[in-house]
Amino acid sequence: MHLLLISSTLLAGAVLTSAIPTPTEDLVPRACSTNSSPAIARVEEARPVESYLPGFIVAQDAGRVNKKDAFAEFSVPDGAYGCQLEAVFPIGYSIQSSGNPQVYVYSTDGPLSYSPRGIDVSWAYSPKPVSQVGTVVFSSVYDPSKESKYDPVKVVINSFVCKPKLTFRFSIASDQTAASSVSFEQTTQAGLRLTYNC
Repeated sequence: MHLLLISSTLLAGAVLTSAIPTPTEDLVPRACSTNSSPAIARVEEARPVESYLPGFIVAQDAGRVNKKDAFAEFSVPDGAYGCQLEAVFPIGYSIQSSGNPQVYVYSTDGPLSYSPRGIDVSWAYSPKPVSQVGTVVFSSVYDPSKESKYDPVKVVINSFVCKPKLTFRFSIASDQTAASSVSFEQTTQAGLRLTYNC
């Protein structure tokens, strides 16, 4: 009987001890590494072999013709883990869009090609989409249900296993037939970024 009483007391003490909250001043926030400088390239269906097209522009004319797709490629250090693709914009950042600018994000069958002039890809000679890995509507409009008015607008597109090169292709949603477009200037403070080691 005494053994049962002692065992019960010790077990209750262990449960209570493990339930004591950790003081918040002892918690250290996790710091993520961030790559906010992807290589950006654009390809156009109407210019099938033209390379070195600058800027992040994703568009199509009515009937899903004259498509313009964009690429973003991130270099990832060896040993990185937990890669996450995000779109981050300060509130009110200039994003031009028309039609239904819902964008599908695809993994690709390889990295971008480079030459001494820069990124050497064209509609006919570029990494092909492998699978859809996300959907995004790029926005810099403040939504009080999602963020404070002092924070940038952030959309998590998806998480991935880290590789030395992560290359993504952006295209107007395949179920959209109307003329649509979206474009923005990629900077270190606005646009696409990859976080890892969180």
